[in-house]
Amino acid sequence: MARPSRTRPGTDDWKTAHWPYTMPSPEAREGGHSLWELWREAARGFDAAFAPTQPSQAGEVCIGSAAPLAGPSVPVPHPPTAEALVLAARHNNRVCPRPGPWARLYEALGGARYQDLPPPPVQPWQWAALSSLEKRLRFRAHIDWAARHRRLKPLAAFMNGLPEEDWLHMGES
Repeated sequence: MARPSRTRPGTDDWKTAHWPYTMPSPEAREGGHSLWELWREAARGFDAAFAPTQPSQAGEVCIGSAAPLAGPSVPVPHPPTAEALVLAARHNNRVCPRPGPWARLYEALGGARYQDLPPPPVQPWQWAALSSLEKRLRFRAHIDWAARHRRLKPLAAFMNGLPEEDWLHMGES
């Protein structure tokens, strides 16, 4: 007697019968006029999101020169605000006052009497160790301190009276 033949399931039949996951199929559409129109519409929307650059009101930048830009000082509004003083402190690419004027400002603000106002980095070893951005952030901390302690008026008067050569500018040391 002949053995009954069992048909062996094909590998595809076994996978579809026993495999728990299905492979995702991409939703692709063939090309044509309508797809190109969709693409062009998406590209126009992307281009519309970025308007042409507006010209700046700032003066020309001198590359390779450490000299500050010439121009009038930024007047601080009355009564002064911390934001206005920060803008005035950054005018002409300023970083902070030089060590001598900054030490005089610290004394004028009465900083030695307050524990929450750190002294300025006027010692030569501190001055050389800090980058221009770190010095700018330290001066920003002094402006914020003056705002918290209602000392913005004396700070504004000091900044308005400080000549441009007593400011440290980006690129200088």
